[in-house]
Amino acid sequence: MQVEAKFYERLHSDTGYGRSRFDVPRLMRQPAYQRWAAKHRSRAVRVLDIGCGKGQFLLDVTSALAKDGFPLCQRVAVVDLIRTRDNVLDQIKPVPEFNQQSVDDQPLPFGDDAFDFISCNHVLEHIFETEKLLREIHRVATPDALVVISVPNVAAWMNRLAFLMGGQPLGSEVGTESVEYGFWPGFLQSRLKAFHPSGHIRDFTPRSLRDLSRRCGFQPVGWWAQNGGLVATWGRNLGILLEPRPTP
Repeated sequence: MQVEAKFYERLHSDTGYGRSRFDVPRLMRQPAYQRWAAKHRSRAVRVLDIGCGKGQFLLDVTSALAKDGFPLCQRVAVVDLIRTRDNVLDQIKPVPEFNQQSVDDQPLPFGDDAFDFISCNHVLEHIFETEKLLREIHRVATPDALVVISVPNVAAWMNRLAFLMGGQPLGSEVGTESVEYGFWPGFLQSRLKAFHPSGHIRDFTPRSLRDLSRRCGFQPVGWWAQNGGLVATWGRNLGILLEPRPTP
């Protein structure tokens, strides 16, 4: 844990890390989101973001909820191992409750049925006990919650081409010093020099993400093309929309 914390402290000290933007309006055009919004738009919802980083994704989501006619959230909470100094959490209203802890080896610090909307954006690929985290998400989600989980897609079309040529897929990391391993010298490898490993230890395809979610008590109800594209499951980054199934 100490080694992990130091790694992420160094990573988050990079002012450019954690500033990625995703197509949140596309997420909110998905039928599963529209059904959820129709049930919840008249009340103040409770929102949880797991692995919030600098808070940019949560800021985009809460801003989009406000534009979609939702009243001010009743509660906003976040969990992360590291609290960064250059975060944007104070731009979110209400200001999120910050819970600093690992989500890999500890239960989430919330009661059962605590949140109506839960996001876990590009976190699961960093987690050793993925099933444990997903079951914790299921526990803190209300029965009619919407859960959005997103990960790099090892089965993206560009990664399939890389596999055919014997190359390393983008987003799959084999070390902590470079992301260039497995790429041919040239244009792509030179571009990758600007990036650093971010601690990915799990790879996901759409099918494996779906199967994992089902095992942990969720019903997949949609896909989200995080960076656009005609087919959500072909893109480099992949989001899945989930509804909790009743616990037996």
